[in-house]
Amino acid sequence: MAVENIEVARIFDEVADLLEITGANFYRVRAYRNAARVVRDLSTPLHTIAADPDTKLEDLPGVGEDLSGKIQTILDTGDLPLRRDLEGQLPTGLLEVIRVAGVGPRKAHTLFLELGVSDLESLGEAARQGKIQGLKGFGPKTEANILEGVFAIKGLGRRMLWSEAEAWAEKILEYMRGLPGLRRIEAAGSFRRLMETVGDLDILVTCDDPGAAMDRFVSYPDVTRVIARGPTKSSVVIGPALQVDVRVVDDASFGAALQYFTGSKAHSVALRGKAIRKGLKLNEYGVFRDDERIAGKTEEEVYAALDLPWIPPELRENRGEIRLALEGRLPVLVRLEDIRGDLHAHTDATDGRDTMAAMVDAARRRGYSFVAITDHTRRVEGGLDQRRLLERWAEVDRLDESNPAIHVLRGAEVDILDDGALDVDDEVLAKADLVIAAVHSNVDMPRPRMTRRIVRAVENPLVHCLAHPTGRKINSKPPYQVNMDDVIVAAARSGTWLELNCSPDRLDIDDLDCASARQHGVKVSIASDAHHAGGLEFMRYGINQARRGGLEKSDVVNTMTFRSLKTALRRADSALKR
Repeated sequence: MAVENIEVARIFDEVADLLEITGANFYRVRAYRNAARVVRDLSTPLHTIAADPDTKLEDLPGVGEDLSGKIQTILDTGDLPLRRDLEGQLPTGLLEVIRVAGVGPRKAHTLFLELGVSDLESLGEAARQGKIQGLKGFGPKTEANILEGVFAIKGLGRRMLWSEAEAWAEKILEYMRGLPGLRRIEAAGSFRRLMETVGDLDILVTCDDPGAAMDRFVSYPDVTRVIARGPTKSSVVIGPALQVDVRVVDDASFGAALQYFTGSKAHSVALRGKAIRKGLKLNEYGVFRDDERIAGKTEEEVYAALDLPWIPPELRENRGEIRLALEGRLPVLVRLEDIRGDLHAHTDATDGRDTMAAMVDAARRRGYSFVAITDHTRRVEGGLDQRRLLERWAEVDRLDESNPAIHVLRGAEVDILDDGALDVDDEVLAKADLVIAAVHSNVDMPRPRMTRRIVRAVENPLVHCLAHPTGRKINSKPPYQVNMDDVIVAAARSGTWLELNCSPDRLDIDDLDCASARQHGVKVSIASDAHHAGGLEFMRYGINQARRGGLEKSDVVNTMTFRSLKTALRRADSALKR
């Protein structure tokens, strides 16, 4: 397919951005920006101009001999070596950073040098922690605008929740499995890496007849638009504006293609660098020594050719996983089968939909050995006052006695007041098996106050766990202004757990905070926050997030046996516990 003008302009704009980030000469940057504008405004396709013997690309205004040669390279190859070289010198996520309103290449360069900001995640975290406003040329308003810009890019529906993408992926894969002669099919990309949101789906196929695969794919019933249909690759839009690409690859290259299209880009760049240092070449077709392919059929052999064990897709973000692999220290990631119980569940006594008996029965049918009933307390609308809370716990005891196959814990999701105190008296909370604390009101407090508020609750000896610590809802609600580094340090000091809320639109804490919790020795409770019996199924989404954060079974409290859990729950002042 011919390269369109808009793609050439995009590459030139990207080169200009990369040059500016690296501090290149102003006039060189401007030349690429001007050329991008000229190309974008052309009414005639560049490939038509290049193919006409009576016209020359260098005669375009502001282009000249050097840039015309680069245009021809893009038309011939679809990319520009200069762009790839510049990209290799910088964290790839910086190109996302400069798209944030109020940042731009120069500020991105400053943020990278001063704070190590290398992608949207680290930019958002720096803004949430108040680190940006102290830099020269920035300030509190700029920082607030940056945080809002990050949220606008990441959170307003541009990317689909992983759980939503999974529903589409499963249907498409099942449909494609009806293709005669199909041998292998896998979803790759951010979906395979279990990222909390997915921008598009990449699917790889090996089969007898690539043309038949393309015909079947573009005929999928939910296709709303065919973007491109080629001999081995096609792109369509399915359902709610989800782009799906299917590529047919050779059997001998399937593992290399799966690694390449799974990403992340930063991880793949690091692998390619390692290959080069070994005198090898790695691409989507395999691992090559000179012209000989020495690996590519499976991912395992691709990694083995680089003297590495296979690295789980969830960890492939270039956050140290390659070093851990080289040292034989990759974490043994927690699995859904490791979970023995759920420590956050609601009933119809407050804002849940099902009875306590139904919730307990659903947990028992999942094979759990324990479940905590953690209805809201009085400050939350519809929550239980102290008298009703004590009555509810008596009901929990009766249900526990009548269900020998599962232990039912007396819990509560207690509201954290503005000053960090709790909305239930100590003598009442002392009767609970499990106290989880959460912010539900005055959520737009300034960062210093919100951080002090949450840290005080975390340090309360009656609190076992901090629920949905940042309060975010993906694609709809930004996190509180809270310094999670301070919260994690406080949790490490006090022995309080942090919750990884499994609700697919929360996944709170995120993968980076999971990793930080592990580094600080803070235990994590992977909890469904189920408000109906079916909500217990959310546990698997939390497992996805935990695996991205590198959590092992030993890092997660609800992988414990019930006996070990009871011991852990008594870590607070025993005089305050029943």
